[in-house]
Amino acid sequence: MTVLELIAGWTEDERKQHADLITECLKREQFLNSLRVKMKESEKELRSNLGHLLSGLTELRQTVNTNAEQIRDIYFRLARPQGNA
Repeated sequence: MTVLELIAGWTEDERKQHADLITECLKREQFLNSLRVKMKESEKELRSNLGHLLSGLTELRQTVNTNAEQIRDIYFRLARPQGNA
């Protein structure tokens, strides 16, 4: 329920009597609405950044696996006994 919806049923005298409170509530409501928009934008940016992070981690894993295979191949070549031929 918004502030305007809340005071819709109030009399004119009630609105005048609580004008300062209504003004403060409207300002706070506007502030909360702006925070809600910023939070949604931040969530969207976070999702995007997490996507980039996961993509980078996947690429890193593939590179590490490739490097591990290359190191294993080099090790086996060096560790293989040499013949006297």
